[in-house]
Amino acid sequence: MTGDMLETRLVLYRLLAALYRYPLREETLEALRSLSWEQDDAVAEALRQVQSALDTPLNEAALERLNVEMTRLMEGPGVTPAVPYASYYLHGQQLMGPSAQAARRIYLEWGVAPEQGTIPPDHIALELGFLSFLAEQTLEDDKRQDALRASLVFLREHLLPWLPQFCAALETSAREPFFGALSRLTRQVVAADDPRRLGQLIELS
Repeated sequence: MTGDMLETRLVLYRLLAALYRYPLREETLEALRSLSWEQDDAVAEALRQVQSALDTPLNEAALERLNVEMTRLMEGPGVTPAVPYASYYLHGQQLMGPSAQAARRIYLEWGVAPEQGTIPPDHIALELGFLSFLAEQTLEDDKRQDALRASLVFLREHLLPWLPQFCAALETSAREPFFGALSRLTRQVVAADDPRRLGQLIELS
């Protein structure tokens, strides 16, 4: 059972990280569409909502429409309604603030080189991607406890302090139902990965 939970965490965080990377790709959305969830819980309901918000079939025009909306919401140019950086919410709308530097330090501590280019390390996709990296580490017996503890710290100190504000901005600003549903799925996945659950996984490992 523990192994199944660890695998599930990896699948969810890896998929969420990909869904916040611009541009959205057809293979990512098809992976979302094909994902099944056996439990009848809040994550399952949020997953059904985001899947139902995808056009069938997912043609080129539908993909283009989603990417145009993603640009408006999170990429710019100009004012973006749902800024995808921790520093914006935690440091007076400053970009590349202390939160970005702190995220970069913890990536380096785990041997994960921050991506080169224009994406600050506190971008939502990179923070979710780091959690997916840690989730992958938990599949190895000798790394499991350290990776679970690091996940707990990263959630508490880096992602949770700003995620509710970002998700609220995304949901209220979205013109495409997909992005409002993605916001709800993100909230539910992170809420399910709460300190109590992670603590139980640490004890079982």
